[in-house]
Amino acid sequence: MQHHHDENAPYWLIKNVFDAVLAGDCASEQGALDYARGMVWCEVEATESRINHCNLLEIIEGVGVYYNYAADYYFFTDETGE
Repeated sequence: MQHHHDENAPYWLIKNVFDAVLAGDCASEQGALDYARGMVWCEVEATESRINHCNLLEIIEGVGVYYNYAADYYFFTDETGE
């Protein structure tokens, strides 16, 4: 999957970020996608945060799966707009 930066987009985004990250040797793109599919997100706290240095991998049932390429971890956002 090829990622590119939209030159008209801001350097950062404001998103509701869930308090769950995958990092370290066990973290992988497939692992993050599987985690997003298996998690009960309504039970996880989300905080409005400014995010940058990241790529959106996929949106799964209203949950954005992002990879932060600067710090090498995966995180998840609420994309439902609620």
